[in-house]
Parts: sequence; C-alpha cells; structure tokens
Amino acid sequence: MTRHSSSARASRMPPTDRRTQILAAARRVLEFRTIDEISVEAVAMEAGVSPGLLFHYFGSQRTFRQAILQAAAEELLTHVRPDPALSPAEQLRSGMETFVDYVSRHPTVYQAVTRLNTGSGTRALHRSARSTLAGWLSDALRAAGAPHTPAVALAVAGWLAYMEEVVLAWLEEPSTDRTALIGLCERSFYALVGTAVDDDARWERILAGIGVRPSP
Repeated sequence: MTRHSSSARASRMPPTDRRTQILAAARRVLEFRTIDEISVEAVAMEAGVSPGLLFHYFGSQRTFRQAILQAAAEELLTHVRPDPALSPAEQLRSGMETFVDYVSRHPTVYQAVTRLNTGSGTRALHRSARSTLAGWLSDALRAAGAPHTPAVALAVAGWLAYMEEVVLAWLEEPSTDRTALIGLCERSFYALVGTAVDDDARWERILAGIGVRPSP
C-alpha cells in the first residue's frame, strides 16, 4: 500500500521535475561508473522509477547519455564561472584552483565531458564547454587591454586544450602536487598569450591591467 501511494505521488511529478530527478540519479551513478558503463536500468534503479519511464523522457540510451553529459558539463562550468568582482589574474587563478579541486573530487565526471567524447553530439558538447571557457578568458583579457586578434584567440584555445591534457595526465599519475600543477598551468597561460600579443611593451601594460580589480 505504501509503495503504491509513493508511486502515485511520483506519477504526479511535473515532467521537468521528473527529468531533473532522473538526471540527478544519473549524476550519482556517474561518480563510480564511466559514461559508457551507465545503463538505463542502473539509473532507473537509483531513481526509483521504471526503465520505461527513462525511455519515455529521453528516447534512447544514447540520447540519455547525451543528456547526462550535458548536465555534467553545465555543473563543471557552474563551478569555474569567474567572479566579476575579482581581477582577471585572480579570476584565472581562482578558476584553475576550483577546476583542479572539482576534477580531483569528480574525475569520472570530468573525463566524461572530455576524453570520452566519441560521438558527434558529445564532441559538440565538449567544444561548447571549451568555447564558454574561452569566452570568459577572452573577456577578461580584453578588459585588461589585450587585443582581440586571431593570434590571441588561438592562444587561449590552445591553452585550454593544453590544460585539459595536463590535468587528465595528472589525474592518471599525480607526479606533482596541486600547487605545482596550478602554477604550471598559470605560467603557461601567460607565456602563450604574451607570445600571441608579440609586443613586449604592450604586454607589460596588459599584465598590469590583468592585476587590477574592476571598479565597484
């Protein structure tokens, strides 16, 4: 009787809430399984619903996994979103610290959004997440006086790819500590962007601007 009542209450859950509940259950499963190991049946059991209900909301196991990856990417971006009250330099450092801490706690989530992107949909998702990060970095650089040139844009994109691979390698074999890892990524960012600016005097002015917090 109690189970029947719970099912009746669950069946009245609005579709948006039900979808959110299912994705939250999938997110919990993703903590200890890779995205390729996540099945509709396992998530249905975690969510306390029938597998048929997942197919009703997501259509197929492939589209369901895509929805899980989308939710994971949004979660990651939420954690590293820059604080507009900080200087660009502080935003960069804080973002890297938050990023490394997040992926250290949730490596399977990070790997799901990056290394396990074998389909066209997940590749597009990965590019979208990188594009968002690149936009934040480019905005901070422009606020500090950096030119909006193809060379600078390529440097930012290249640095994101570099940092991603460095962090993935560090997760697999943490041969250095967290502080050294973040310092390496930070120095590489300034080295790449400074090379792209290709003007020592202008780069010195940009560096000075990067350290200034915006006016309240």
